[in-house]
Amino acid sequence: MTLTDLSPPPTGPVTLSAAKTFLRVDHDHEDALITDLIDSAARQIEPLICASLITRQQLLTKRVRGGCVYLNRYPVTSVEAVRVEGEDVDYTANLKARPASFRIDVPDGTVCEIGFTAGYGTDPSDIPTPLRQALLLLVAHLYEHREGDIPPLPLMVGALLQPYRGVRL
Repeated sequence: MTLTDLSPPPTGPVTLSAAKTFLRVDHDHEDALITDLIDSAARQIEPLICASLITRQQLLTKRVRGGCVYLNRYPVTSVEAVRVEGEDVDYTANLKARPASFRIDVPDGTVCEIGFTAGYGTDPSDIPTPLRQALLLLVAHLYEHREGDIPPLPLMVGALLQPYRGVRL
């Protein structure tokens, strides 16, 4: 399985000024570091909750199992294409499910490509507040421990992310 961003997010999941306010930083000489920490925190949180914070186009390449493909990103706003060996194929999709599922009539093990758009919105204010708060706490954690070993994820970050994690039985 490969998940590729076809276009980078147009903005970060929190603004630099919001992060600096949260960190109580009032100078500009660490702006590049803080911007990198925001990006790093987002890249850690997105796989944990199987969601795209900022809306963007992505491509999933995955093998079909039992005539079904599950999309490990949420919320899916649109599907651009479903292809097998470069050819568009017919499919049925449940985009409201988490994870979104696609029924494709091809043999098991066939590699399928799904082009889609997923995310909460194009502006940081579109992201649910608990997710933004978790991201800011993780940025603060990374900022505080930037000199050496990074201890495990703070408990509050995990608690804020918990309602957004998918449950698999």
